[in-house]
Amino acid sequence: MMQIELQTPEEVQTGSRSRLYELLSQGFRYPTLSLYESAKRGQFLEEVRAALETFRYGLGPPGEFAKGTPLSFDEFELEYVQAFDVGGPRGAPCFLYEAEYGGGRLKVMEDVLSFYHYFGLRLSQEKGKRDRPDHLATELEFLHALTFKEAEVLTEKKEVTSYRKAQRDFLNSHLVDILSDVAAKVGPREIPFYSDLARLGHAFCQAELAHLSATV
Repeated sequence: MMQIELQTPEEVQTGSRSRLYELLSQGFRYPTLSLYESAKRGQFLEEVRAALETFRYGLGPPGEFAKGTPLSFDEFELEYVQAFDVGGPRGAPCFLYEAEYGGGRLKVMEDVLSFYHYFGLRLSQEKGKRDRPDHLATELEFLHALTFKEAEVLTEKKEVTSYRKAQRDFLNSHLVDILSDVAAKVGPREIPFYSDLARLGHAFCQAELAHLSATV
């Protein structure tokens, strides 16, 4: 996405909201070496903290996000696989696909796709990046795109209500429910990085929905 210059407090806060959605989306993707190194060095945590500083609603301490973790990259990757794909010593897998929690797979995917397509967004067809539209990371990336567009429109002094209503409706219909399930399952397991990610994602999206419901 292009860069935009944010000046007013509202523009800055919207930019921070967009950045946090982006960080959450990156965190729930299959782990890469760069994500692991960012978490271990504490860079991921600092970026989360920087985004949270501008919010009008407090979310509390975000956790450590595996800062200084002794885990190797292979061990970090295994934590993800066991948590979300196959299960392991900490319990059964917590799937990251919304339709796995009910609502009918076809119906859920059709509904999320209708949101994406309405705003001119398409799923990547690049080899290695294709995935179902109801993956949690993809849904978070959609909110990143909507809030980024909201920030852009704010700088142009144009109407942003349609973007905020879409965020509210998508959160209410999709993201809050799946994050509630993921946080309930993964949060208590104290999985390095991922338990903090699940708790923050749930708290943030709940606060977002409450704020948007009260203002649009």
